[in-house]
Amino acid sequence: MGALYDTIGKEYSVGRRTDPKIAAHISRFLAGAASILNIGAGTGSYETGDANLIAVEPSRMMINQRSSGAYPVAQASAESLPFKDGAFTHSMTVLSMHHWSNRTEAFKEIKRVTTQRFVAVTWNPASKPYWLSADYFPEIHHVDQAIFPSLQELTIAFPGMKFHSLPIPSDCIDGFTAAYWAKPQAYLDPIARQSMSTFTKIGNVESGLSKLESDLKSGIWENRYAEVTGLMELDVGYKVAVWDAPNVVLKLRDESTPGCAKTPWPGATTGASTRSPCAAGP
Repeated sequence: MGALYDTIGKEYSVGRRTDPKIAAHISRFLAGAASILNIGAGTGSYETGDANLIAVEPSRMMINQRSSGAYPVAQASAESLPFKDGAFTHSMTVLSMHHWSNRTEAFKEIKRVTTQRFVAVTWNPASKPYWLSADYFPEIHHVDQAIFPSLQELTIAFPGMKFHSLPIPSDCIDGFTAAYWAKPQAYLDPIARQSMSTFTKIGNVESGLSKLESDLKSGIWENRYAEVTGLMELDVGYKVAVWDAPNVVLKLRDESTPGCAKTPWPGATTGASTRSPCAAGP
């Protein structure tokens, strides 16, 4: 994931921003968290409020785009979290799991450092394509089906995990792939597409763009999708997945154990934090 976003993430903070309506959906599952680990945190979207939060992000390009007032961040991957066992009550990730190189190890790490709840925004690969991926870029649907974890995979890794629909608002400002379902002209903008990783995986997009542009100019798109244009939100398969950890006593890893960093911890941005992740909490 780090290498991918070091390449495509130059203007990521311009196209990808916290959408307040999506943030409200996520926040209700994090209410009351004493400490939060945000995994695959990118430039800091959805790190709102006054939470006791630490971010993890593998890409230096993304870390450099975090604001000066952002929460502290460690450059690390989901597969090897540089924190003590049970270091956080809650962990979260937003549209990141499909980039992880080894989800099995990442899931183990999440359960190791999380004592209460894991909240993940993801997409259900069993979902039907919507207009963009049905009529213009079918490759998007095929690629995403192959890389996103199935709900079955998540349930096996996190027994008892629950899935809540996450409808996308028509005025969504967070530029992920389905964000502009109500603003089709936005997909013609190369800057907007640059923030959508799937577009980098499907090769030649010119035929789809030409067809979309033609259909918008002729009115074909508006006539075909008249029922969509009046909607306030659309469910295209995104989910908020929530797992509550079993009530067990975790054995804390000793600070001398490999993988438990000393202060200052590896990858932390300068001046962001001097607290060791091996402490009882962040």
